[in-house]
Amino acid sequence: MINNKKVLNILVPIIAVLLALLIGAGIILYMGENPVKAYYYLFTGAFDGLTPIARTLLEATPLIFTGLGVLVAFKGGMFNIGAQGQMMMAGLTAAAIGGFVANAFISNVFVILLIGGFAGFFWASIAGWLKAKLGVHEVISTIMLNYIAVSFEQYCLNYPLKAPGFNPQTPAVIEGARLGKLLDVRVPLNYGFILALVAVFLVWFILEKTVLGYHIKAVGYNPTAAENNGINVKKIIVLTLGISGFLAGLGGVERVLGGVGQYAYKTGLTATYGFDGIAVALLGKNNPIGALLAAILFAALRVGGRAMQFNTNIPSQMVIMIQAIIILLIAAENMIRSWLEKGSKGGAE
Repeated sequence: MINNKKVLNILVPIIAVLLALLIGAGIILYMGENPVKAYYYLFTGAFDGLTPIARTLLEATPLIFTGLGVLVAFKGGMFNIGAQGQMMMAGLTAAAIGGFVANAFISNVFVILLIGGFAGFFWASIAGWLKAKLGVHEVISTIMLNYIAVSFEQYCLNYPLKAPGFNPQTPAVIEGARLGKLLDVRVPLNYGFILALVAVFLVWFILEKTVLGYHIKAVGYNPTAAENNGINVKKIIVLTLGISGFLAGLGGVERVLGGVGQYAYKTGLTATYGFDGIAVALLGKNNPIGALLAAILFAALRVGGRAMQFNTNIPSQMVIMIQAIIILLIAAENMIRSWLEKGSKGGAE
């Protein structure tokens, strides 16, 4: 009988993905297309060659950051819906420093990464302070902060940070503020991906090997018991959401300092990376390595979906459906766990 929690945590997401692909195959077949051919283009479009792999990893980078951010909040017993707004505020901060500050030290890529990350920290910690001091639920406050960030973004891109011209965008950041390319391909995969891998390790290390990580998880499990054991619960709440925002903010900074090197309305920061980070954390079972793999999977579905649409009559929206089915199956993980336990029990008998 399968009763090992670690084994189940590995098997449940794998089965959810396989079931989602199977359901997707049935939908593709209903549409009159060959699912084998469709999935061939889906996965070769994401992994067949250095350029497709670079494109997939580039798409995965912000998902890794936002997935880690949501994961940290989950560990602290909170639901950070505001990663999108935190990305925007950090990205605007990076664009403002890199495009308008002439000082070579301040406009250094490492300094901008830190300042941009702390912009995300500050934006998320507002929700943490509201929860700790006033009892405002973080779901409500982070959603409202997203709306404020969107409006602030539009204001900045059309007025104080706007570059000359018609398009709502900032000036390009200086060369010293840019994240260098990681591979010699046409895709602008940059060292932000390496930074994301470092973040995966650091999040794991903090959560599993430090006192801060213990406090975060203790507050997440039972804040009353944590407080009775001398943990400053209010401080941990603010700090946890702040760290969550810092990680999401790094995703926004990477979008600005990598690639075209500016904050423009259509450069990807207005995509759904912040919200997709929730799916990444859920599929990764709140494990940093799992979040990394989930981010690469979702990125591969996006990139491969475009290749599938180009070579077949299947719209790329099919990928969104598959992603949604995966999330629904993860939400229904008790059903999958029950299947596994019954199947293993029957096999043992």
